[in-house]
Amino acid sequence: MNEEGHPDVNGSLAAWALDACPPDEASRIAEHVASCTTCSAEADRLHATATLLAVAVQTAPPPALRGSVLAEARRRRAPGVPAGIRIEEFADLARAYATEVEVLDELLASLTPELWGTPLLDYDSVRGLMVHLSHNDATFAADLGLASPTTGMDTRLAWRTQADAVVQGVSGNTALLEREATLAGPRPVLAPARSAIVQRTFETWIHADDIRAVAGRPPVPPPGDSLRQIVGLGTGALPQALHSLGRQRPGQAARLVLTGPGSGEWLIPLAPEGASGIPGSAAAPAVTITAGAEEFCRLVAGRLPVEEFAHRSEGDPAIVSDLLATAATLGCDYRG
Repeated sequence: MNEEGHPDVNGSLAAWALDACPPDEASRIAEHVASCTTCSAEADRLHATATLLAVAVQTAPPPALRGSVLAEARRRRAPGVPAGIRIEEFADLARAYATEVEVLDELLASLTPELWGTPLLDYDSVRGLMVHLSHNDATFAADLGLASPTTGMDTRLAWRTQADAVVQGVSGNTALLEREATLAGPRPVLAPARSAIVQRTFETWIHADDIRAVAGRPPVPPPGDSLRQIVGLGTGALPQALHSLGRQRPGQAARLVLTGPGSGEWLIPLAPEGASGIPGSAAAPAVTITAGAEEFCRLVAGRLPVEEFAHRSEGDPAIVSDLLATAATLGCDYRG
């Protein structure tokens, strides 16, 4: 009690409100509170505060909460992937490559020894083509730190082992696709690995069709999403290719409308300055070309001659001619 006969608010009255007083002191305070409106009100306040503290006691989170939060965070953006990059897009690129690897491997498994020795394109045999494909895959894998030992393996197993190392490595860490990698071609250049893996998908598919051709089997296009990725790779390379061949037209653009699986529309700058050199979105492109998405990809691969490429066009015929002729040079085995 203080000098005025009231319990100390910060001491004995608070202890009494928390049931923490010795019995004799608790009795004295209870008698006082019953007859003192001031202390009674203060005791009620202290009781209420104690009750709030009791229900606000910290509890441990569910054991699985941390794992589920981190899993969702990694799904949205893998460690090392800059904000703004959609992790789903990277996963789609890895899946597209994995699909074409599986398809080609099934095709190889069905070949007779005679077919393995059949010449095609510039290669002395299907086996020689697969050695070439394995070399390009291995270069990409080495750029990502995913090279896999293949010494002593036969041609098919060596290629598949290296391809699987890439699929597993990229699927487990899509941030690898933010690195630089070498694009295959007569003049190898560095590009984002996300572009290089699309090229690996492209080359794996197109060489599978090369093998089907010598085996007397019909071509098999990849899924529409994969075609769309390949179109994006090709249209992205066109401005620089036009410049390299002296066919650039600064400040102009072409509209490419593709139909069928992989359909979509692309606005292609006709010079490498990119969007800054394209007329505003309200302005009409210099030309519009309409064709099938699969056929455009075969044109880019060098498997469909320009004169056999079915399309409709609007605008300057010279621009259309230059654009299609340039697109036909973009394949990684172009020798023009």
